[in-house]
Amino acid sequence: MVGWEWPPQHTGGLGVHCYELSKELTRLGHRITFLTPFTGPFTEVDGVTIRYPGAPERGRPPEFPTAYWVGDAPGSPFWNATDGYNAWVAQLTGVEDADIVHVHDWFGTEGAIQLARRLDRPLVMTVHSTEYDRSLGHPWDHILRREQVGIDAATRVIAVSRHLRLQLVERYRADPGKVRVIYNAVRPSERLASIQPDRRVVLYVGRLAAMKGVDTFLRAAARVVPQFPDVLFVIAGEGSEYSRLLHLTAALGIGDRVMFLGKVSDEERELLLAGSSVFVLPSVVEPFGIAALEAMAAGVPTIVSKTSGVAEISSGVFQVDFWDVEEFASRIAELLEYPTLRRAMGEQGRWEALREGWSERAREVVSVYLEAMTARKPP
Repeated sequence: MVGWEWPPQHTGGLGVHCYELSKELTRLGHRITFLTPFTGPFTEVDGVTIRYPGAPERGRPPEFPTAYWVGDAPGSPFWNATDGYNAWVAQLTGVEDADIVHVHDWFGTEGAIQLARRLDRPLVMTVHSTEYDRSLGHPWDHILRREQVGIDAATRVIAVSRHLRLQLVERYRADPGKVRVIYNAVRPSERLASIQPDRRVVLYVGRLAAMKGVDTFLRAAARVVPQFPDVLFVIAGEGSEYSRLLHLTAALGIGDRVMFLGKVSDEERELLLAGSSVFVLPSVVEPFGIAALEAMAAGVPTIVSKTSGVAEISSGVFQVDFWDVEEFASRIAELLEYPTLRRAMGEQGRWEALREGWSERAREVVSVYLEAMTARKPP
């Protein structure tokens, strides 16, 4: 499995997906070797073999900066890291008994293709998001190229939502017959008891990127706070939009009602969810939205944009057009006002989030592996 992020070195849903899927596949009896550019105090995690490049003198690529999505150009430390990682993957030894090469997103496509060809094995690619989405329609050609070569070379492609599958077929000219939809999943939180804070909390968790629509979250907050003197809007995450969002908060006059937490740990995220009244994911585009699924699994009533993939599998959330600030504000106020509605939506959302878990998703992935092996079409 050619990944990129692996907890704790992760910034979003990609790392969580890779970890949970790999762990579940090993529980089903499969052997997984996960490739990441990050060094770490591990060679095996939950039965998954972790491999990463060696010491600097052996060509280990440098760690990429946390805010790599700012727009680093080719030749930057981040791009040197991705190039070095692909070169290392392409030449990897000790995996000759592999049945499948499975690459996630664009980071390792070139190395994965060369590895699959050398091993004479089929390639499977999971697409979690596209450069069109991340850039809001202004894609970088060098990222598009790496996405395209992976999609073209793969025997089977997995998309994390129907919306994303359609985009792969229409914009990337993917053969519809080889693209499968497999949604994300979550595990039940170990923290079952909710926390009742002194103030009601409306929460956003995710990257601070333009595609996430956090400015809509803040504009909705400005409309809600006059009605609820005890409400606090909490933003957990980091990214290139931080400075602009901070200035917007001040301009809206709600600086005393909004808290920016920066990056939070998994345990801190669970605590936040346990103490939240409402979760909001207002993304302009969201191929899936695993943070919303985590909120639902924690029993937090959730509001998502209609463009999010999680909206495809849930009727127990409020779905709002990403641009409709007034509707977001109205739905937030409704949930804050009526505790019975909060409880009912929280229970419905939790059931929907947990009715199928990573075990089911892993079995679906194995089915795709078997399809690819039957096709016997190395890239």
